[in-house]
Amino acid sequence: MQDTRDNFRDLAAKAVRLHESGRLDSAAAAYHEILALHPQHAAALQNLGIIAAVQGEHRSAIAYFDKALAVDDRYLPAHFHRAISLEALGKADDAIAGHQRVSRLDPGHYEAHRRLGFLWLAKGDIGRSLDHFGRTYELRRGEDRSRMAARSLTHATRAKLLHDAEQFRALALDRPHCTRFAELAHAYEALARDFPEAPTELTDTQIQFLGEDYNAAIYSADAPELEGPVLAPRPGTDGKGLGFDTGVPDVVVLDDFLAPEALRNLHRYLLASTIWHDFTHIPGHVASYLEDGLACPLLLQIADAARRSFPDVLGPHPLNQAWAFKGLRAGSAIGAHADDAVISINLWLTPHAANAGPEGGMTVCLEPPPPEWHVDAYAKDEARSTAFMDLHAGNSAKVAYRENRAVMFHSRLLHRTDDPQFRPGYENHRLNITLLFGTGTLPN
Repeated sequence: MQDTRDNFRDLAAKAVRLHESGRLDSAAAAYHEILALHPQHAAALQNLGIIAAVQGEHRSAIAYFDKALAVDDRYLPAHFHRAISLEALGKADDAIAGHQRVSRLDPGHYEAHRRLGFLWLAKGDIGRSLDHFGRTYELRRGEDRSRMAARSLTHATRAKLLHDAEQFRALALDRPHCTRFAELAHAYEALARDFPEAPTELTDTQIQFLGEDYNAAIYSADAPELEGPVLAPRPGTDGKGLGFDTGVPDVVVLDDFLAPEALRNLHRYLLASTIWHDFTHIPGHVASYLEDGLACPLLLQIADAARRSFPDVLGPHPLNQAWAFKGLRAGSAIGAHADDAVISINLWLTPHAANAGPEGGMTVCLEPPPPEWHVDAYAKDEARSTAFMDLHAGNSAKVAYRENRAVMFHSRLLHRTDDPQFRPGYENHRLNITLLFGTGTLPN
């Protein structure tokens, strides 16, 4: 009997090793061996479903997940991966029901809440979307935060500390009756004086000095939905004739993109809210993402309005991510990369008077990268992407910086920032929002 148990453990360990190493067919064979010994083994059934989903066989995957759930109807991984396969099949309502079940079984299931945020937004229900993005933010930065953002809560850079001190100073000026922001600014400035430029772990003493809320949800400004239009009127514009429907690479510049009130309110939200938690993704920048503080009623209203305003281009493609980047010093540029979406909208918010240089905008390479290049490879090999853009410099669109200018383009096209030279001062930092619509890519 002991030999049988040992053999089974060895077989299970072998299956997992094969699976983790990417040898999916061999892993599937090993899982089938497990099922030959134990036909009701829920984990083996679930893992076969995951393999089928990775291979694009989502209906087969769901069949495996259903078998696993017949064994244990509270088996959380099977519920979660089943909902993902339903998403892939375009069954949004069933996917929502699946992720809701996951979040009921485990209220702290971050990824289920994140996916529900995007699924509800795709259906136009901004309120429910915000509920789930609020929950992801709580899990990352709130009082009952999990460990998923632990490194950003225990590490810092000199630039991050100085940025936050600048922000606290600005908040203190607007709220002279509140001494907390001035005290925080003083503490962050004092620690920043001798702090390294590279990401460095904070000591317990330093964390205590900064306060337990370091890089957490300290303050959020109001950014409610607006009763009137959030996008400036564009008579006759519905996306037709922009070039995107033909599959031909194109770049469309949309000046005065936001209505004046929307521009003011969104800019104020980004200046005041302490949501700039990411300080390691791109040197010289801090960043924020929908699931990590960026989501607010106004921004989601803008994304929804963009889909409605350009139905031929964005209508079939729900928002799949949004982020904001803030350049902290002159010359802080975002290098050559592509976005994991179908259509990207890049929007600049900082007043043009803050731009001290002639450029500061972006270049989009109109030559599509080779089809075998994958988006995740761009971040790993920026040098290759830069070389490709340089090679095709003659087939590129160069867009100058301008406040409230949006640039719409195929997400797969490589693009980069052009020599940003913005003036010193907290309100002068270059603010850029990217809205990503759809998954996959348009054909070459």
